[in-house]
Amino acid sequence: MIRLCVLLIATLMAASAAEFPHQTITRGLGYFPVAIRLKNGDVLAVIRGGAPHIGVQGHLDLVRSTDGGKTWSKPWTAVDEPLDDRNPALGQLRDGTIVLAYAIASNYDETGLKFKGTRTDRQFDGVYVVLSKDNGRTWSKPRRDGTIHQFYTGQGLVSPYGKMVQLADGTALMAVYFEFFDGRGNESYLFRSRDGGRSWGEPTLLGRHYNETGIVSLRDGRLLAALRSEKGGHLAITESADQGRTWSPPRQITRDREHPGDLIPLADGRVLLVFGQRNVPRGVQAMISPDGRQWQDLPRIVLSDDAPNGDCGYPSSVEVAPGRIATLYYQVDDLNNALATSSSRIVLWSAPRP
Repeated sequence: MIRLCVLLIATLMAASAAEFPHQTITRGLGYFPVAIRLKNGDVLAVIRGGAPHIGVQGHLDLVRSTDGGKTWSKPWTAVDEPLDDRNPALGQLRDGTIVLAYAIASNYDETGLKFKGTRTDRQFDGVYVVLSKDNGRTWSKPRRDGTIHQFYTGQGLVSPYGKMVQLADGTALMAVYFEFFDGRGNESYLFRSRDGGRSWGEPTLLGRHYNETGIVSLRDGRLLAALRSEKGGHLAITESADQGRTWSPPRQITRDREHPGDLIPLADGRVLLVFGQRNVPRGVQAMISPDGRQWQDLPRIVLSDDAPNGDCGYPSSVEVAPGRIATLYYQVDDLNNALATSSSRIVLWSAPRP
């Protein structure tokens, strides 16, 4: 009860209306953006196009900003195979290689907009990876990761999520969650790559009964993860002090229907969390922790509060200059015409000083 009261107070502390105007990047596509800042200073984001949440024609597009999020390129397609390409994770390694991972879904009916049968009849054919050596202009051929596929033996749902990070020794980390059909439910794991994102292994459990997970590496060497709960859809934080080998018990920090979370370190050492707000007023909110541990009693920053329904959010942020943040998210204006009224949006804002 005490925790719920604290969360309610924190919510009430948020401004009643967003102070930051948004800009529309795309219309008719733009679901689930994942944004990163490239080594050359560009902001690159992957978004879902071709279909709404469910649809066999789903593909993955990219958009780019070369001026800190003020203006954006037209979208171009990175992945478009015959089946539903979806649920991307994205990262750039120190050698400049961009790694894009995603899932492929199948077993759609003749409309291409519904899966056949029940949820357990859905087919998710593992996690696929493509690489780019030219800042996202061209990509390698897709390759299914054998270790991840074998981990769930193709029996269940699987998805990578969010931003990848790279450790000091060059190891890349990626969050992958599963929905097992054998009674375990949702589980979130961390996978490692030691060959530049080409193959992944060494799974480490992040949390049982959690799914979409944002990860971040902090300057003191700790890793943080923000996990979405299987039931209720709240966010919980867990941390690791041993390069992701072991993790603290997840600790709830938001109310139900406040998800999923994206974490980034700020230049001043603080940690930014942005998340979708699917309670009224719907949109996107943020919290800034001084150390990645303190999350209770923090004021909420309302970045967007004009979503007409709960099909919104999935924010992803980039610090484009010290204290200057670009936060991408999506919104659907009409649930009866979801794809046509979907859009990818951006809010450019300044983080309050500590």
